[in-house]
Amino acid sequence: MDLNTTERIVINLQEYDVKRGLSFGHYRYNEVKPGLESHQHQGALEICYCMKGLQHYKIGDNMYELKGDDIIVVPPNTVHSTGEYPEDKGELFWIQILINPSHGKLCNLPNLHSEFLLKELLERSEYIFKGAFQLKLILERLVLLFKKEDSILTRIMVNQLITELLLETVLLSQKKMQLSPSKKINILNSYIVQNLHRIIYVDELAEIVSMSTGYFKAWFKEKTGMPPKEYVNRLKIEQAKVDLQNSNSITKVAFDLGFSSSQYFATTFKKFTGYTPSSFINS
Repeated sequence: MDLNTTERIVINLQEYDVKRGLSFGHYRYNEVKPGLESHQHQGALEICYCMKGLQHYKIGDNMYELKGDDIIVVPPNTVHSTGEYPEDKGELFWIQILINPSHGKLCNLPNLHSEFLLKELLERSEYIFKGAFQLKLILERLVLLFKKEDSILTRIMVNQLITELLLETVLLSQKKMQLSPSKKINILNSYIVQNLHRIIYVDELAEIVSMSTGYFKAWFKEKTGMPPKEYVNRLKIEQAKVDLQNSNSITKVAFDLGFSSSQYFATTFKKFTGYTPSSFINS
């Protein structure tokens, strides 16, 4: 296992005898990291599973926004990055699979089965679809396996879990997508934008959509991939990016957006952008 940091792991799947497997990765960040630079995977597709938080991907000329439980397939030989965005706080898994059959049978499956799975994934590349709870269980079991001592049994189980992962991903990609956003989310967005100048409390948001506060927190996180407070702060910081370009006072921008202090504003701003307000202005 190639352990880059305590927050991020990258696994060489070839070391576990995963035919056609290139790499598997996972990160869980509590703050934003520098953006992912433009790169491509020669002859390999990449599946990204955004479990928590928010992540942006620029694939070719198109920008995609992944929230909690979103999945996207990046086709082979395609330049992609996070664009102008950082690697955001949250949790994300990814796996890269080689396309060319000369690399062997995918997870030792019959050729017909290997080519079917890869064909289905390629046909659904570059659009976002929803994951499911069973995917997270498979992904977490894989991470635990890679932490165990390498053995023949471990390698068999890794191949089996990756087969399950790819099959579940194909099945989920075939489900019909809900094209229009929730009307309740639209109502909440409008309310938040109109009240960015002050502290917005979770219980008042819950009241707007006629839910108890406890149920609202769970419902909101399921719909947006993040807690209500974080969602509000993200919108405030997006507005702050504009306001900082038109104001000479960071403190004024902070108070105008309902932050209790410039220090709390600066901490929140850096958490979501990777910059302090002053360094953002200078850049």
